[in-house]
Amino acid sequence: MLATGRALKTVYETILALNLPHPLPVVCSNGALGVMCQPDDTQPNKVAVTRLFDTPVTKPVAERTITLAKEMGFLSQYYADDDIFADPTSEVDHQYVDLYKELTGANTICVENMMDILETKPLPSKQLVLFPKEDQDKTLEKFEQALSEPNLLIDGKRATLVRGYLGWFLEVLHPDVCKGNGLQQMCQKHLNVELDAVIAFGDGDNDLEFIQMAGLGIGMSNARPVIKDAADLVIEFTNDEDGVRKTLESMEEAGQLVLSATAQS
Repeated sequence: MLATGRALKTVYETILALNLPHPLPVVCSNGALGVMCQPDDTQPNKVAVTRLFDTPVTKPVAERTITLAKEMGFLSQYYADDDIFADPTSEVDHQYVDLYKELTGANTICVENMMDILETKPLPSKQLVLFPKEDQDKTLEKFEQALSEPNLLIDGKRATLVRGYLGWFLEVLHPDVCKGNGLQQMCQKHLNVELDAVIAFGDGDNDLEFIQMAGLGIGMSNARPVIKDAADLVIEFTNDEDGVRKTLESMEEAGQLVLSATAQS
């Protein structure tokens, strides 16, 4: 299974490149969206997607995120279906659009007015607010205060805010959304796999619940301190050093990794 904080469209190339069993379960948008993916037999280099679950941001929270970002002079992004929307109005805004594409490979659809997107597209699986690194703490505090207003609470809970690990964005999610809950939904409701049988690898703050939920949570050597503290095991490799592959191969050689009949087919 692939699990990512990024949009679904950013993993298509990886799905096509990996020689993994299909259909492949994917949890994206930090756990808000769960799907099954496989190469599309009718269209070369395309991926066919079956949606399993979706836990979007509520409309009041989505609207307040858009307006507050504008009030602060920052750009927001809106993730709906397979697309990412934004309404850049300045050269700096467009620079952030380019920076995000450089980071994820995903194109952003630029529109005139984000409120039109809110009215015409499905509710967002997540939203991003993009800003200068020196403004991250201030922005996080401002959004914590604004989204704590009683009319914006969801079942009595404030929307989840995730600090971007690079320092120039934060994510807004439904309060029930995290990678760990996405993993739980996928395994228990759709794969019939016990969480004790799951191995999860992580490096960023948004992987905390993910590695805690799994039977074996593994931190990469470049993981954030909070991940290393929570992990059952911290390996010597980074994600850029093929740490996941090397660890799984070592576990298989040691007889610690047993694939199900489905995974072997």
